[in-house]
Amino acid sequence: MPDVQFTRADVEREAGGKPWTRSREFTAEIRPEDMADTAASYARAAGEARSAFDLAREAGELAATAGGLDGAPLVDAEGRIDATAAALGSGGDDVDEMVGYLVRAMNTAIDTEREVHDAVHAPGALDDVYLRHAEAARAEWRAWQATRAARVPAPAGLLGAAPTGDRPLLAPGGFQPTPDIVALGIRDRHLRAVADAATATHEDVVGAIEAYRGRLAQYGQELGRLGYDLAEGPLGLWTTEEMAEYAGRRLAEELARDDPDPAVLLLHTEGVGAVVAGVHGDPVDPGAPRRDLTPAERAYLQAFLGTLDAHALATLGALRDDTAGLDPGRAGHQYASVQRVANGLLTLLDPAVGGLDPRDPADRARVPEGVRSLVLGYGDPTLTDALAEAVTTTTRTPPGDAYRETLADVNGFGDLLSTATVPPGDAFGRELAHTAVTLQGGTQYQYVDGGHGDLANTGGSGLLTAVALNHELSAELLREDAFRESLLGVHWEDSSGAAALVDSGVTVPAGIDHNDPAARQYVAAAYEVLAYAAAHPDDILGRGNHTIAEYGPIDHSALQGAVGDTVLRYLNVVSQLSGDGSSGFLAADEHGVPYENLFGREYRYAFELGGSEQRTLFRLMNEADPAVRDDFRQGVAAWQAATAHEAFTDDRDAPAALQSVGRVAGFLDHADRAVDDAGLATKHRITAMNGLSTAFWVAGGLASVSGPVSAGISLGAFGLVEGLRYTLPDPGDGGVKAAQWDSIERGDWEARAIVAYAAQAADYANPGRGETARDYPLPEPNGANESDVMNGVLNLEGNIYPGYRGNVVQGFDQGSLREG
Repeated sequence: MPDVQFTRADVEREAGGKPWTRSREFTAEIRPEDMADTAASYARAAGEARSAFDLAREAGELAATAGGLDGAPLVDAEGRIDATAAALGSGGDDVDEMVGYLVRAMNTAIDTEREVHDAVHAPGALDDVYLRHAEAARAEWRAWQATRAARVPAPAGLLGAAPTGDRPLLAPGGFQPTPDIVALGIRDRHLRAVADAATATHEDVVGAIEAYRGRLAQYGQELGRLGYDLAEGPLGLWTTEEMAEYAGRRLAEELARDDPDPAVLLLHTEGVGAVVAGVHGDPVDPGAPRRDLTPAERAYLQAFLGTLDAHALATLGALRDDTAGLDPGRAGHQYASVQRVANGLLTLLDPAVGGLDPRDPADRARVPEGVRSLVLGYGDPTLTDALAEAVTTTTRTPPGDAYRETLADVNGFGDLLSTATVPPGDAFGRELAHTAVTLQGGTQYQYVDGGHGDLANTGGSGLLTAVALNHELSAELLREDAFRESLLGVHWEDSSGAAALVDSGVTVPAGIDHNDPAARQYVAAAYEVLAYAAAHPDDILGRGNHTIAEYGPIDHSALQGAVGDTVLRYLNVVSQLSGDGSSGFLAADEHGVPYENLFGREYRYAFELGGSEQRTLFRLMNEADPAVRDDFRQGVAAWQAATAHEAFTDDRDAPAALQSVGRVAGFLDHADRAVDDAGLATKHRITAMNGLSTAFWVAGGLASVSGPVSAGISLGAFGLVEGLRYTLPDPGDGGVKAAQWDSIERGDWEARAIVAYAAQAADYANPGRGETARDYPLPEPNGANESDVMNGVLNLEGNIYPGYRGNVVQGFDQGSLREG
């Protein structure tokens, strides 16, 4: 039977806008009926909060009992929050200002909700228009039916249109419209009339809501400046999905501009920054998570990131270093915006804090589209197509524009994630790591055509920098043969990410004892890295493939530094001789422990390297980037000085420790003698003399304390601690001048001098002579005559520790193989 009825949903479909739906959703988002309770919570919290930072938390705790203050309501006759309530101004200047913004935000929400509601439901507004036309359509249809039944001319013409003049009921040819056609005409005419009104109303509703969101974002930024946590407390206006979509959309719009405004970027990342801060705390130094994401916060991050496609994420990441023309403040705002989004992404994809779990099929399907095309394994062909193009590059078929565009997006995405301070979850971090090394393994072949204008792949480094924030995952990856070989065996244009992952995975985190089972994975990872480096030094040096190394902008200095730092961190065990020349990771078992007493410590986890591996590692570091080589030599000298000082402080372990000091000097000597180039040998001589200056400086610092530790100077359980590495001075012009030491035949001399300075710093005593090392003062090496230093060392050795000199020399001979 014909029907002229149409619903509000029919109107919205016809209009292309949804004013009823938007009004209903906005009311549900704002929840104006709860505003009085919320206001009361903040009013009471304002009087109890000790600072601005406490307000949201206090309000949340009080929300369950809110509704009024001392029996008085906090809303006026029109339903708006009464900003003059006495308790709203009782918590100090910051709290007062904060409450002022909260009141404005609540009233803006209430006013906008009323405005949106009235645009649809007020007398004479859209809903009345709908009801009038719906009734008019029914009345018209009834009239047509009645006229047709009475067989008199109907008031509606052909197709339901009103007749004009004396036009006959029948169309030319005698056609009589059917009831279905008439009903359809009546319905369409009234539906179109309401749809036109709905389109105009929809624009008004959207405009009001957009204006509200803009004002709310500004209030949120001011509250954030005051220390208010937008993600906590009972007022959830800033962390709704709708606000997330608005913020993400506006961020994308700003990123599409030629010169994005850092202030706008900061404004529209306040919400995601607040969510991350609520979970991780201070984004600069997040530490362990404070709590899990709430369902609402997770939905916020999903909605926000869901508005950003791959190019938008890449464009944002590319702003990391694009600070030309920006003053420091605006540059800081821009960087903070990039970092907020990076941290938000990693938080969303970490199930350990309530985020999505990429291992779960349902969660995997919810990973934002912009991420899916930039990480392998999500079914998007973008990256695999780019890899295929890279590995088939020849001089006649260089990579095309699509490849370059994809690689540019990868680089921007890597830049984005490199700013993160919160660690990725294990599953997503693993995906990032494998994406990085797989891409690098492919894109390195773009240089086989001679490297004509190729775009460097720096994105993989950024991905690995983010992965390195997860220490356990980094150690786990380094222990996996396939991944380790991929990471260390490819050519990197930027190896800083690979270096960061190595540093993260081989360093026992602070607070974990070296014999704690939790330390095992890091020691094992360190062994695997050093064993690989010793077996494949050309890979670490970035020259594994001659063509790629020749034509590509390969830079392995950071990776070389990470390998050198690993040697230094584990120099206590690297310096030991393998009993049978074998190599491997060692762990305590039913047969005993690897080392019962190494420099006075027991080691339940350690490793041993064969002599060939040890010497290869030191030769590798001799051939590394000059700055890396110099840093390494300084680090070795610092370890030697600190180890010798500790040995002189506790005599029981001195023979073994001093022999190890000499053995490491022997490894260096062997590496130096392997250098054929005279110019490079001279540079090594200068570096060695600067090492002596470093040892003197370290010994001087150690002299001020009774034990092996002074401010910033200490040995870790396995070797040189990182803190010491970055407190060493730059010898600069104050270092040893090569011309002053040309007459020295090095041999074991450097080690013996370092040991002498350490003995003097420890004021080591010879009871038989009634003298201490300080009775034989040594000249400072800077600018000293070499004969004076040599004579001083000889006198001190002969009179204070004659027996220990033999330990140093024996160790040196073992390391250098000069007698072999």
